[in-house]
Amino acid sequence: MSDIEALVSDCITIEELFDQKGIPVIRGTLLMSSEQAFKTIASRLKPLNLLPILRGKNEKVELQIREIPKQKAAKPWINFALFAATVLTTIIAGSFLSGANPFNTPKDLVLGIPFSLALLLILGSHELGHYFACKRRGIRATLPYFLPAPPPFPIGTFGAVIKIKAPIQDKKGLIEVGAAGPIIGFILAIPIAIIGLRLSSFHLLIGEAEAHRILLGNSLIFWTLTELFTKTPPTGYDLSLHPVAFAGWVGMFITALNLIPVGQLDGGHISYALLGKKSKFIAWPLIGIMVFLGIYWAGWIFWAMLILLFIGIKHPPPLNDITPLDTPHKIIGYISLFIFIIAFVPVPFQIPR
Repeated sequence: MSDIEALVSDCITIEELFDQKGIPVIRGTLLMSSEQAFKTIASRLKPLNLLPILRGKNEKVELQIREIPKQKAAKPWINFALFAATVLTTIIAGSFLSGANPFNTPKDLVLGIPFSLALLLILGSHELGHYFACKRRGIRATLPYFLPAPPPFPIGTFGAVIKIKAPIQDKKGLIEVGAAGPIIGFILAIPIAIIGLRLSSFHLLIGEAEAHRILLGNSLIFWTLTELFTKTPPTGYDLSLHPVAFAGWVGMFITALNLIPVGQLDGGHISYALLGKKSKFIAWPLIGIMVFLGIYWAGWIFWAMLILLFIGIKHPPPLNDITPLDTPHKIIGYISLFIFIIAFVPVPFQIPR
């Protein structure tokens, strides 16, 4: 205890010092800004394999000292193997989307390359945005894990994820880590969607098959791009999206899913950074909205259950839960919220009756 006291005594007045189930706890008053105190204490504890957790209000704080959990060594070959498998499954999916069947004619695999390249560029940039934001903040994180999805899954992948292997230090970190992926992925999805829309064509609405085809829902951004970069279809015709345009649509849809401000989704990180513990008052109504939208697309029910069972509604606080956001980070948070609104698709898929 005396060693800990010596490490923090110039950052916080030690009014109470006690052991709580093996965890040293100090209560007192900050002698400097919360951000400066946290960084100073964290840098001193790191060589001891310890980290600080700072809680409280104003200058009165509680500081806990915890041991940094040991991490298993990374196995990057798994990341590369999954990526290679995802390249293959998305090329197969893209070939089918182009109207070919690569199982009957293997050379038609080449037709799936544009879709695969476009989609993986969006997904990869999204996850690398998270990865490099973590690196910038000194947070341990894995390379992206791409998740292949064999046929009949229509896009050839279940997406991509990274594992963050250390707690996020403060609310600024929550904004940077949470927003970097969606913003970068969204920015790339726009030109990809535009290129795909320019390559798209019209098809004649005829026959019983048309009555059972799956229609894609529209977000505000994709509707705007469609209005700007395609012509009005003639009577009796409809727009048939090129696979690259579909990749742009999927990228925007996945961006919106990740930006739902719930739990530890990207949007949950941002929501907690902006609102703190009050973010839960947004999370629960959004779960209710998803359940309601499940009337029109059952996938929202699945997504709501996935959040409730595996992701959770509440967001854990960062290590330093005291230091408030500055204006630039708030702006990044608001930009992310705007992207969520314009990329959200209330009814992603529907079959006309």
